[in-house]
Amino acid sequence: MATPDQRSSRQVLKEFDDSIFKPRLDNKLELPSDQEIVYEEVQPFDQLWIWILVSFEFAVMVITFLIVGLPLWTSAFGLLAMTLTMALLGSLKLYSRIDATGVHYCMIPFHFKERTVPWEEMDQIQVRQYSAIKEYGGWGIRYGRSGRAVNVGGQYGIQIVKKDGKHLLIGTQRPEEAARHLARHPLLV
Repeated sequence: MATPDQRSSRQVLKEFDDSIFKPRLDNKLELPSDQEIVYEEVQPFDQLWIWILVSFEFAVMVITFLIVGLPLWTSAFGLLAMTLTMALLGSLKLYSRIDATGVHYCMIPFHFKERTVPWEEMDQIQVRQYSAIKEYGGWGIRYGRSGRAVNVGGQYGIQIVKKDGKHLLIGTQRPEEAARHLARHPLLV
């Protein structure tokens, strides 16, 4: 029998253990749980009554320009302004996310980057019903007697009370799901 030094290269290749090149499945690396997205929501600005009102104003403006016979540049300027307003309303979206680092939100196109409220800065958090008109004066990025609100419609929001006493309400169209995810955190009131 040949010693290991005396074996031919063909025998060595046949006996080669290629297990070092195969992935091991028993020691998979798990990503940290703090990177896990818990809740995510995207809300378009789709309030029908506002679209009807803006479309009506657009039609009245076009008819008025045609009847009065204003110069073309004046008509074009007015129609451009209304078209840009409608495009702005059409592009409005509220993104919100709750994860292990905190509550994140972004109102496109007004916020250029995501805003975050870390858990460490919060005193209380809950999902509650609210009146956008009575408490904040409407929808969008609003300041009212109840603090600051970022919403696009509906009557439910994630109410955050910060340790510095400031209030922030982030609108949600899925209050049950948001409340279920918030129930996992000890700040819930």
